[in-house]
Amino acid sequence: MSERSCQFAGLFFPADSGELASEVGAFLRSADAPAGAAQARAIVSAHAGYPYSGGFAGQSFGAVGWTPARVVVLSPSHRHPFRGVAFPSQDVFATPLGPLRIDRAACTALAEAGFAHEEDAAHDSEHGIETQLPFIRTLWSEARIVPLVCGDVPAEQVAATIDALDGPETLFVLSSDLSHFLTRSDARKRDAETAHLLETGKWDEMTPSHACGAKAIQGWLLSRAGQGAKALRLGMGDSAEVTGDRSRVVGYGAWAFYPIDAAMLNDDAQADLLGLARDAIAGRMAGCPAAAPDPGRTAMPLQTRAASFVTLTQNGALRGCIGSVAARRALAQDVAENAVGAAFRDPRFMPVSAGELPELRIKVAVLSKAQEMQFDSEEDALSRIEPGLDGLFLSSAGRRGLFLPAVWDSIPDPRDFLDALKRKAGLPLHHWAGDVTLHRFRVESFGDAAD
Repeated sequence: MSERSCQFAGLFFPADSGELASEVGAFLRSADAPAGAAQARAIVSAHAGYPYSGGFAGQSFGAVGWTPARVVVLSPSHRHPFRGVAFPSQDVFATPLGPLRIDRAACTALAEAGFAHEEDAAHDSEHGIETQLPFIRTLWSEARIVPLVCGDVPAEQVAATIDALDGPETLFVLSSDLSHFLTRSDARKRDAETAHLLETGKWDEMTPSHACGAKAIQGWLLSRAGQGAKALRLGMGDSAEVTGDRSRVVGYGAWAFYPIDAAMLNDDAQADLLGLARDAIAGRMAGCPAAAPDPGRTAMPLQTRAASFVTLTQNGALRGCIGSVAARRALAQDVAENAVGAAFRDPRFMPVSAGELPELRIKVAVLSKAQEMQFDSEEDALSRIEPGLDGLFLSSAGRRGLFLPAVWDSIPDPRDFLDALKRKAGLPLHHWAGDVTLHRFRVESFGDAAD
């Protein structure tokens, strides 16, 4: 059985097994408790030397929440120029913490499908793969790995590679740092842009100037697996926090991707959002503008770009509902501003009074990315709708309408649901035209406890 040793042991991370185990364990223990209440499908994990990136990698790996049988690591090629996606010829990666078996059957299948090829030179001096292995070995020593280096390759090929490997037993590790060698102020602007692209799925706008592992991230966002997942920000920072040098910094970040139907936020994050909503309403009543929550005081996951709806009820009756269709700002800010909108700008109701505030119950729905549905006819569209799960956004003839999945509780039949959505959009009951578009989305809903 052939082995590949870690060339960067002693350089990017300790070569001594005891020292390395202690360091990796400390990174994992120091990570915040997983903000995701579900099992992550993929993570973005930083790959610089451990003094700089180890804490961020620890946040990413600490958010996984399950034991994968296979881990696919996708890294950029930092030193070896080549075309395509490459795996090594060896059977085992020998790390200072012990061996990790390479999934040779998966590599062979990728080669036969034309998605990847064997090229040892792509791995001979690639730290983007090796820096991830001690975390994998520590957490899942029995997992098989598929180490893949991305050279000059279209994002579509990376996406096809990911989909070929996808399965319930597989975790994807997207090995990447963020911006490189900008001033700290410029790096923070660029990294914020990167976070926006990553969290809203805009794979086609991402470039290597945003993240050195852009190809892996693009491929994930474009893949079927990635389109069926939602991103949660776990951490962001840069090398100046270690070196103190603000003139040339490298940015780092940590993200987890969760299944589209899974709970992305844990109880603490949900409670924080409900508190922000109530505080925003009370603040407006007190004459304060609806200002965005201070990012420095907002938990990192709540800085994720996401869309939300805020619904207010009073004694069980609707009292206001306002929301966002697309993610355009931090989730904390979106919830706070939509709460104010639901309380004071819903045209169906008078503004909420101070005396009503104690009686209000707040419910927040966090929306996934909307995916455009493909269909040939109205009947075909109806057959593709999943009752009880899908939220729908309809557009036609310059009119638009949106229903959250909660509407299924009162309109359980798909045809009735779609007809009611047409009416909400101001369209005739039997309207159907070539310009009709339907986007589906899912929501994660939570609210105040009932009295």
